[in-house]
Amino acid sequence: MFRKLAASSSTTVIVSFTSGSGTWLCPTGVSTVDYLVVGGAGGAGAGAGGGGGAGGFRTGTGLAVSAGTSYTVTIGAGGAGNTSIDTGTPNPGTVGSSSIFSTITSAGGGFGSAFFSGNGGAGGSGGGGGGRNNQLGGSGNTPSTSPSQGSSGGISLVPNTVATGAGGGGGGAGGVGSAGTSGGAAGGAGTASSISGGSVTYAGGGGGGQWDTTPGPGGTGGSGGGGNGGTNSFQSAGTSGTANRGSGGGGGGGGASGATGAGAGGSGGSGVVILKIN
Repeated sequence: MFRKLAASSSTTVIVSFTSGSGTWLCPTGVSTVDYLVVGGAGGAGAGAGGGGGAGGFRTGTGLAVSAGTSYTVTIGAGGAGNTSIDTGTPNPGTVGSSSIFSTITSAGGGFGSAFFSGNGGAGGSGGGGGGRNNQLGGSGNTPSTSPSQGSSGGISLVPNTVATGAGGGGGGAGGVGSAGTSGGAAGGAGTASSISGGSVTYAGGGGGGQWDTTPGPGGTGGSGGGGNGGTNSFQSAGTSGTANRGSGGGGGGGGASGATGAGAGGSGGSGVVILKIN
């Protein structure tokens, strides 16, 4: 596991964990820590794909720890975006993995859906519904925590009677994903934290992808590094969420060029664990 230590003052140390899994040994004289735990985000669907949901966002102060005790640390990987170019088969993304510190677990983000793929996946924040036919976004804050660790993904509102599609935005820690209508929908906003010093925004939802015979934009990723959705250009791919921010991948777009015009969905960004030792 990679660990980065940074002393921000004579009495405060910040410890960041950015990949893998292992343990943290609580130093002598330390009895509480502040924490930020962000799960790995969901991958997006291909071809009018729904944006991936952000990883769960949990933060707090004064968590009791015991000197000399080792605590579990796991960094959740982002889910893969779907890379199929065939719009005639289900092409959803995959869910992200949970991040863990001690008793605090932040769930992985839900997957973004696509044509013929059903609803978006549930997770820390839910993935966007994809394609058309009112496919719903996945539920956020799953499993339930208090305060809430995330928001739900957006629905695809395009009717099944037209040759078009627009993915819903993935949910973010700070807001639900928007609904896909005439263009790919925006991902839900992330949430800022100053645990490491300056303010940094984490856990934005991925934007939804666009599919249409008329030029249209992909959805913008949510603040905090959510990937942008692909446009209606032939095999236009969504972008991936930012690593170690837990932000969702952007839904794949695509052009109306038969069954092989789908753009790949972006992958979700990995999570992070940050401790502030007072």
